[in-house]
Amino acid sequence: MNKKYLSVFFVFLLLASAIYARKPKAAESAYPKSIVALSPSAAEILFTIGAGDQVSAVSEFTDYPPEAAAKPVVGGFDGKTLSIETIMSFKPDLVYITEGMHNFLIATLESNGIAYYVSKGDSIASVKTEILEVGKITGHEKEAAKVVDGMEKKLKKAAPAHKGAAVKVYWEVWNAPYMSAGAASFINDVIKAAGGENIFADLPDAYPMVSEESIISRQPAVILIPASTGQAASSVGLRNGWAEIPAVKGSKVFVVDDNVYTRPGPRVADVVLDLAGLLQ
Repeated sequence: MNKKYLSVFFVFLLLASAIYARKPKAAESAYPKSIVALSPSAAEILFTIGAGDQVSAVSEFTDYPPEAAAKPVVGGFDGKTLSIETIMSFKPDLVYITEGMHNFLIATLESNGIAYYVSKGDSIASVKTEILEVGKITGHEKEAAKVVDGMEKKLKKAAPAHKGAAVKVYWEVWNAPYMSAGAASFINDVIKAAGGENIFADLPDAYPMVSEESIISRQPAVILIPASTGQAASSVGLRNGWAEIPAVKGSKVFVVDDNVYTRPGPRVADVVLDLAGLLQ
């Protein structure tokens, strides 16, 4: 896949509905010993709570922590690059999947009596819930609670930085055509937690296409450009009509690591702290 399109591809994985787990047919006290994690965030959560030794395989683009990146890879995200045969070759007793992207695997997993956990993070709260749930399922309940406690402490540190009027923020998913983050997106919640106001929070879709005119007219004070787009912060002001946008005039256009910013995992608290600093 062309790297320029990874940003759009990643964000579509973040559309959310529910988190749930199917219990294996074995006794509930038996914890999974062979887990296949089919998203980078799933692998990150497992390793962060101390369940890394239970992970047998991961998906492509899994890059954190380094120990997770060293695991065997079963393919990419979608059905075109994922093989159920490859997944089954690891004899998993838990497969950690993403709603929408991996639903095609559910029937096979159920018919083989294999437990699965379905995740879609639409908010910081849902990420914390997921960490606690996965901790319970894998036998790392205490470690998971500790991770969530650490996240909450970091989130509280960000709170004083955003007292008063919220800072208007434009998150650019893509620019040909222009695509941003709407109310249902994960990044929308991150922006709010950092003290920002997403300029397209009034749009119900998670990642809607928007017009260039609407971006300019909404006058964002901060503009966030994903690094995967290949755009430089200095190039934004050269766009037609963008020079008078407050973010451009005030040198508040930032290129950020969207691989971290848009990942619904434990590091979201660090992202909120980082963004809170950029909004000041």
